[in-house]
Amino acid sequence: MSHRFAITLTQLSYFAECAKTLNMTAASQQLHVAQSAVSTAISHLERSLGTALFIRQHSKGLILTASGEELLRDTHRLFGLLTDTIENIQAEQNEVRGGITIACFHTLTPFLLPQLLALLQDRYPGLTVDVLEGDHEENLAALRGGRAEVVVGYDLTAPDGIAHEFIAEVSPHVILDTAHPLAGRSEVALAELADDPLVLLDLPDSSAYFLRLFSDAGITPNIKYRTKNYEAVRSLVAMGCGFAILNQRPLIEETYTGNKTVVVDISDDVRSLNVTVASLAQVERTARSRAVAAAVRELVTGAVPASQ
Repeated sequence: MSHRFAITLTQLSYFAECAKTLNMTAASQQLHVAQSAVSTAISHLERSLGTALFIRQHSKGLILTASGEELLRDTHRLFGLLTDTIENIQAEQNEVRGGITIACFHTLTPFLLPQLLALLQDRYPGLTVDVLEGDHEENLAALRGGRAEVVVGYDLTAPDGIAHEFIAEVSPHVILDTAHPLAGRSEVALAELADDPLVLLDLPDSSAYFLRLFSDAGITPNIKYRTKNYEAVRSLVAMGCGFAILNQRPLIEETYTGNKTVVVDISDDVRSLNVTVASLAQVERTARSRAVAAAVRELVTGAVPASQ
């Protein structure tokens, strides 16, 4: 529900100064405005409230009425609350404290989030971090809806109103089971896998990206299995159910099955993905969100931020 008020902060400011000096001339001098502007503002204020706030004494200044004294108390209270709010907002732009909600792309979560939370906890003990996990569109919806302040993910799309801070480029690669005929190669062309069954990481926007890699190479992939779970993709490949294309590379070769996968580079000229920290373009970023972006950059690229 929206509220429209018949009085303004300017009128209240003029009123408070008049109440302080009990003289419109002195008040106008303190406010650096014409006396007529102060007199007009007070008159409008009184008409809006339907009561007199001052008793005018032509040569002796002003006397506050009972209504004026009541309004003055509440005006001081209101100005105090506004001052606190403004100072808190300004502090948020410069101090890394309070709370922040980070939305993280599903497949990046196990690679980045534990280290990110540990780093932020160690570096900014006054910062509380909540996490949402989702696919690309879910995270953007959380950002637009105010449920998240930043999104750590990929630049899978370029939606209006979203600002992406580039962090790092990650290239796609093929994963194979250890018994695959091409497992010993350092790189393969996608055409060499055209007839092999594909295990597709089937997340919204992600699947379109992977399939685009094949279409750009003039290949129609033989999709055998689809799953939204990153580790399920790796396990299926390790069991010899097909090959897959992924972007993030685990530090271990083992899967949940105990079997291993082999990572092979792609020789084709394929599109990479960019890891980004996204925020609303029209909203000034807080010190919290800047700290998160710097920490993500440090973890992903090893580049320590210039100032912490």
